[in-house]
This record gives sequence, structure tokens and C-alpha cells, in this order.
Amino acid sequence: MTVHILDREFTAKQVQEILRTLTGGNEKIGLALLNYYARTNLVPTTGKSKSRGRPKYSYPDLILLCWLFRMKREGLPVNRFRRGIDYLRKRLPKLHKNPSDMVLLTDSKQLFIKHRIQDKGEIAEVLTGKKAGQYVWAYAIGSLIEEVDKIVNELKDSPEETDTAGKVAA
Repeated sequence: MTVHILDREFTAKQVQEILRTLTGGNEKIGLALLNYYARTNLVPTTGKSKSRGRPKYSYPDLILLCWLFRMKREGLPVNRFRRGIDYLRKRLPKLHKNPSDMVLLTDSKQLFIKHRIQDKGEIAEVLTGKKAGQYVWAYAIGSLIEEVDKIVNELKDSPEETDTAGKVAA
């Protein structure tokens, strides 16, 4: 039975491995940091199943963590994005339908997810409208989703992800 990627769940170790792969191994990603993000509700684990008594991370949790680590690498304080996390989580299924066309914009107060073609007028307004001169940060969130999906699919095919019963550990 094939599990759609949006329905997959991941252990903390798998999330750690995906994040390390995504950052090219340059970022120290400890389980303590992932636990801190979950404990403080920055990115709580929302998976339905458990591993070793702990809830697994859902696919949206994984994408949000990858996004946060990218923000962190860019020097942006991840705690400022607490409200944006809920916004992204709710819109992730829509983003996943056509990720390469989605752009995330923020002026550090508001967060917008726009389709680069359908919403180009709104993007232009954010960038050049009445708040022209305001620092706006644009991020191709779709590219991140595609990159994470590629890593997840490569890990799914690796033999170390199967458990002793020969089932794929998701």
C-alpha cells in the first residue's frame, strides 16, 4: 500500500536526518532542539502514530521545520514566525498541489503566500505599493517543498528505513 507523502509521518531521527541533508550537513541539528521546538509549540508534533512513546512528526511538521531552519540560516529569528507557522500549516495541502509556483512574502509582521503567476498583481503591491521602501523578504516556499520531497523519497528507498519486520518505517 502506497502512502501519499502528505500522510507520511516521521520519527525525530528521520526529521534530523532530513534536516541535515537539506542543510548540507553544515547545521548542527540536535534532537534537543527539535524537542524544544515541539515543547514550546513552535512546531509541535502532530503525527497520529508514535515511535518509542513519542508522537511522530507529520509531513506539515517536517516542512515547517525545514522552513524554520532555512530562516535560521538566513539569520532571521525563528521565534518571530510563531503566528506564521499556523498560517503555513493550514495552507500546506494547497501549496503541495503546485509548489513550484508558490512564493512566501513577509515584512516581518505579516506573512503572505502567493502564486507567482495568478497573484502577481498582489505580489507587486506588496513589493512596490503604498509600503514601498519597507523591507520585504520573499522566499520560494515551493522550491523547499520540492527539495524536501526529493530527500524524503530518497530516504524512503534506503534500506535503513525498514524495520525488523521488513515494513517501511514512515
